[in-house]
Amino acid sequence: MTETSDARTHGAILDLVREVEREAPGGAETLYMAAMLADSPLPYDFVLSVDGTPHNPALVNPAAAFFAATAIMDPLVNRGLVEADADEQAFALPGDVRAALRAGLDREQTAEWAGRAVYALNLSLPDADPQNWPLTEWLLPHVLACRDLAVDPGVPTAAANRVLHQAGFSLHFQGRHREAAELLEAAMAVDVAVKGGHHPDIAADLEGLATVYRAGGDLVRAEAAFRACLDLQGEIFTANHPATAPVLNGLALVLWERGDAAGAEAALDGCLDVLRAAGEERGPARAACLHDKALLLDALDRSAEGLRLAQDCLALTTDLYGGHHPETAAAHDLVGRLCRGLGRDDEAETHFRAGVDVRSRVFGQDHPETGRALCDLALFLDERRREAEALDCFERGFEAWEEWLGPDRPLSGEALDHLIAFLERTASSASPLRERALARLKRIVEQAG
Repeated sequence: MTETSDARTHGAILDLVREVEREAPGGAETLYMAAMLADSPLPYDFVLSVDGTPHNPALVNPAAAFFAATAIMDPLVNRGLVEADADEQAFALPGDVRAALRAGLDREQTAEWAGRAVYALNLSLPDADPQNWPLTEWLLPHVLACRDLAVDPGVPTAAANRVLHQAGFSLHFQGRHREAAELLEAAMAVDVAVKGGHHPDIAADLEGLATVYRAGGDLVRAEAAFRACLDLQGEIFTANHPATAPVLNGLALVLWERGDAAGAEAALDGCLDVLRAAGEERGPARAACLHDKALLLDALDRSAEGLRLAQDCLALTTDLYGGHHPETAAAHDLVGRLCRGLGRDDEAETHFRAGVDVRSRVFGQDHPETGRALCDLALFLDERRREAEALDCFERGFEAWEEWLGPDRPLSGEALDHLIAFLERTASSASPLRERALARLKRIVEQAG
């Protein structure tokens, strides 16, 4: 960042800002907006939000955008009003500039600039997608500032809602569920302030919150949020609205995890009833519900009933997505699992191998999803005392993991635990595979350090 001058009075700084207002109004607007956000760097793209400039077709060209941002930044840099890093395409306000700008605003002006700052941040923040996480993480201090601005001075806007919503789900995708829930709670509060409490978007907010609570292990709040969502949907939708189906499915999973299998089954039946009444029996929601109910019935020792549902799920999933799709692979795994539990080994093996084949085609041979499916097949073969085939599948599975992670990364997880147990048993036996098992064990130990 560029060094700023010695300590300056608020009046001297505001005189410089007024100069910028005359020379480059966009630069002055950038200062006031940045002053509302966190004491943290912002991207050059932020300055292009002045007067909606990102919507200017001329700025579709990255080079044009760079020169436009530089034209706004130069008067600020020359007067020491920002610290800029042209290589990183980032800038920050010195502390004295931030303090002077904020001290010179009354409450009404503060609210106006806060709203514009949140609008600009919304244009800079990418959608919630794992590949966008580095930029989202960099902007998190400003997201937290947005959360605070929505309350004081009070800027509950659609832009604030999107910032909090997208950042919340970005955290969720990173496994930071508690932080995600806090932002999504704030996003819902903004939504309620903008749209009122009886709006379909509030129901969607509750469903998303419930999902994040469940992912974070907060089952009590997850159940409460799912039930609140269903209550609201009952007030604003007609009976048997298909939007209630995934909520019933989510509630069922929470109830199951809380030990209420009967409540879970009732919720899943309700999901299927809604879809039947709504005429949506051939969609993804029904496939998901069939999948989950089949698993529940299997856990309740009703595997024959579960298998019928699993087979229906596979047929529907294949119809929806085709034979070579990750969802179809998961449906094959489900049928294989229930066939195995019923002693129908040939059918189980056919489906487990189909799951491996689909993932190999979709993801490639050297992908963790393919590796996991190979390890699952290896466990099945080991249970059938087909040691040589099991070891082959285990090794192929872990070669896929090693290819993906790199040869020096230590392996971990349930699949590794199963492999080690298999190898230790084989290495201590008179099996002709003993030497191979010992070699693999040695390799695992070396990787683990």
